Amino acid sequence: MASVRIVYDDQAGVFESRAGLPEEVAARVAAAVRRHGELGADDLLVEVGAGTGVIGQWLARPPGRYLGFDSSRAMLEVFRPRLRPGAVATLLYADADRSWPVRTGSASVIFGSRVLHLLHPEHAVREIRRVAHPRGAVLLCGRVEHSPDSPRARARAKLRDLLAAHGLQPGPTGGRPQRLLALAQAKRAAPLPSQVAAAWPETVTVTQVINWWRGKTSIGGVNPAPAVAEKVLVALTAWAVDTYGDPAPAVTTETRYLLEGVRLPPAAPATGAERMDPRPAEE
Repeated sequence: MASVRIVYDDQAGVFESRAGLPEEVAARVAAAVRRHGELGADDLLVEVGAGTGVIGQWLARPPGRYLGFDSSRAMLEVFRPRLRPGAVATLLYADADRSWPVRTGSASVIFGSRVLHLLHPEHAVREIRRVAHPRGAVLLCGRVEHSPDSPRARARAKLRDLLAAHGLQPGPTGGRPQRLLALAQAKRAAPLPSQVAAAWPETVTVTQVINWWRGKTSIGGVNPAPAVAEKVLVALTAWAVDTYGDPAPAVTTETRYLLEGVRLPPAAPATGAERMDPRPAEE
């Protein structure tokens, strides 16, 4: 279970340079999500951890309605201007580890990109089942997979080793919410085949990767003290020089965006107090 609250407000202005997707990739991912959901004009797509709207701006298009929520107001302020005029879309500030601001039984598609593995899985599954439409819904988890030979992957592995050497337990990597998906399947959800929604070449240097981590509140899924973070980054830089040389060359590897998820079955008819919904409406 997650034990560290990662702060994202300080990343709003630089998130896309560090971890963003090419625009054409984001559009292909959104198209794949919408195909899975077979959205009609009245259907609602909920994005958990909408962030700066890299993918959400493409999801928030007809047919269908869109609701995105995030625990970072700063991220949502970057997203808001990206909404197209006339889009049937709502952006809300909310913590996904608390009650979701979505009406019970309203969502046909629930989607999270690189976020669902960070949530408390038991709570997330309860909320997913609550907001899912009575006729059934689709849950889709998106993640980016870098080649193990890429500077990103190699530097991240070394970063985790260095954090562990300082007594810190690095956060989950890979973006795959195995526990959440397993819990959903235990509740009769049917697994969907994993799909490569997009693949593209990425060219970076290890120096770029390390610089992206400088100045962040959280690195490696933990919030180290500033002095510890500096020691870790100094050691990581020395490793990079030994491994890649100075200056470090640009390296091109293939990056993929993967979708996996489950199809939730139609809900049993609610009775008594189960019909009551104290949560706020999505609009």
